[in-house]
Amino acid sequence: MSVLSLSKEILEFFDYVEGDTTEKKIIKLIKSDLARRLKECEEEIYKFELKYGSTFSEFANAWEEGKIENKYSHTVERDYMVWEGLEAEKKKWLELLKKLES
Repeated sequence: MSVLSLSKEILEFFDYVEGDTTEKKIIKLIKSDLARRLKECEEEIYKFELKYGSTFSEFANAWEEGKIENKYSHTVERDYMVWEGLEAEKKKWLELLKKLES
């Protein structure tokens, strides 16, 4: 077990966090932060889905099949890489949230 040391000023804020123990309050804060990160990630993914009219999986398949116009342009290649990274990030946030739930 690890010990966490907090100043009195910070500890006072814990009164405003849900949970009946310090550990539950910290878990609540972590879940809230992970959920915020997941939401931000999903919002960015949504922009690409609107732009290309597909999910990343559909876009990647179309890419492999040569159905994406200008697929080697800087913009499209960058979009692919950023979108792919966002999908990996989304997966990571979901896995961490699930881990906290169990």
